[in-house]
Amino acid sequence: MSKEFRPWKIDEAQLLPPSVQDYVPRDHVSRLIVSLVRESLDLSAILGSYRSGLGQPLSILGC
Repeated sequence: MSKEFRPWKIDEAQLLPPSVQDYVPRDHVSRLIVSLVRESLDLSAILGSYRSGLGQPLSILGC
């Protein structure tokens, strides 16, 4: 059974705070970094190196 990391959704609402974005100012450099990672960074080589039996099965994640 294939395993993957649980996806992290920065925009997903949390119990406290309601959103991670509530603590991050609009002009903070971290927003630029998240944007670059989401849109520009090819993580396929990194993700491809994780082939161990650890992690969550894809079926649990609804993928």
